[in-house]
Amino acid sequence: MKPTNKDYYGTLGVAENADSEAIKKAYRALAVEYHPDRNPDNPAAEEKFKDVTEAYGVLMDPKKRSEYDLFRKTFGAGQAGADGGQGPRFDYSQQEIFENMFRQAFGRDAFNDLNMSFKNKGFRSGSGFFDAILFGGVGAMGKLGRLLSMVPGPIGKFGLGLRLLQGIGASVLAIKSMKQKARDQQGENAPQKKEGDSILGSVKNIFDPGSGTGLDLYYQITIPPHEALSGARKQFSFTVDGEREKLMVRIPPNTPAGQKLRLREKGKKKNDQRGDLILTVNVGTV
Repeated sequence: MKPTNKDYYGTLGVAENADSEAIKKAYRALAVEYHPDRNPDNPAAEEKFKDVTEAYGVLMDPKKRSEYDLFRKTFGAGQAGADGGQGPRFDYSQQEIFENMFRQAFGRDAFNDLNMSFKNKGFRSGSGFFDAILFGGVGAMGKLGRLLSMVPGPIGKFGLGLRLLQGIGASVLAIKSMKQKARDQQGENAPQKKEGDSILGSVKNIFDPGSGTGLDLYYQITIPPHEALSGARKQFSFTVDGEREKLMVRIPPNTPAGQKLRLREKGKKKNDQRGDLILTVNVGTV
């Protein structure tokens, strides 16, 4: 394995003497900026999200940061070093860094903080999101789920390990609830598909009294379970200010029922401003 040639300080945009608070602040801001739901038309966002998470995992770990700093001092910033040569090495894989990160308090703290930020912005969050992005979401519980199941509790005031596991269970219950609701709506109460509203899924306008801005549009789309699991690209048309618009939306893998996707500047228009389109993803029956 080759030593790293990555500049973790540059990735986070922090100085080499940055303290933990500066590193945390930079990571939180970049994690939100590169969240895939904020960048639906930019496939590179997922890799950027992983890159900033990797940098956080190294610079917040005293042992890894010390090893990395010594490596940089020896070979220079952004240099790979000599394969098989003498001197310090830093050759952790990205997956090793992620796994180690979630075994430590700083990783679980970041997980918790980002969950709240993502939920407030209508982005995907929770263990399912992190597992899909960072570990590929393999298996029923996933790599992250297994890591979190080994977290001793209570951690801090709230017993973080228990709270994270409860969040996983809550997501499963939410999916089951949405599926049951979809079954109950079959028949005369089921949403009717109108020509032009959907090419690859059923989409309908919904009213949300909590929109606040007055310029946001709220729609919902119903997709089958296999598309929620594997992800899909949906093209649909919608009406805004009396005009018909078409939009291609990427439904990310492992999207839970009820997840909201924020499509920026696709809402109502007023003067030089435009609101967002908030798309709620419902998971129907097979």
